[in-house]
Amino acid sequence: MVKITVISPDLARLGKKMSDLKDDGFKKEVHESIRKVLPVIHRDAYENCPKDTGILSASLNVGFEDETTGFIADGVFYGVFQEEGTRFIEPKHFMRNAVNKNFPRVENEVTASIKKRFNQ
Repeated sequence: MVKITVISPDLARLGKKMSDLKDDGFKKEVHESIRKVLPVIHRDAYENCPKDTGILSASLNVGFEDETTGFIADGVFYGVFQEEGTRFIEPKHFMRNAVNKNFPRVENEVTASIKKRFNQ
């Protein structure tokens, strides 16, 4: 499973404005930012995962743990072996590569939400 959680140690230094970031409106904006990018990450993971039987690719799903934590997970026990490899299987890194490729979009979306919040 791959999780995307938005945290930043820099937020602690923002003082009074920090309380503005804790409101539900901000969490909804972050949620929306992640929601926009999760399907793109899912598509990349789907396209690049091994498809010997197609079960692994069909088992990939997207969801949210909470407002600021989205996830993409596979629903089969052997997905981690395909991702990380074993002594008999070369690693495929289909999840890791999908996240790394698309994470700048998540950063851009969340940064835009923060800037919007501070410019109000």
